Amino acid sequence: MFNISILTDFDSLAATIHFEKLASPPGLETYSICTGGNFIFISNANNRTIRFSNADFHTSDINDSKIKEWINRIHILYPNF
Repeated sequence: MFNISILTDFDSLAATIHFEKLASPPGLETYSICTGGNFIFISNANNRTIRFSNADFHTSDINDSKIKEWINRIHILYPNF
């Protein structure tokens, strides 16, 4: 996980660019997960979005376990997220 940014205007960005929305893992339904280009976007219920990229990113590699790992890492870096 690198190139981490916090976005507050993701809704307006999402209206202009096509993102692939992914299913949220069980127990984490309050988070929205999208991909676009080389980035992963994870949004919380407070309209805050974390954008980051991963080394050798491929959408086919994303699974519930990986999403949970990313969200746990985000909470370590940004406890209020």
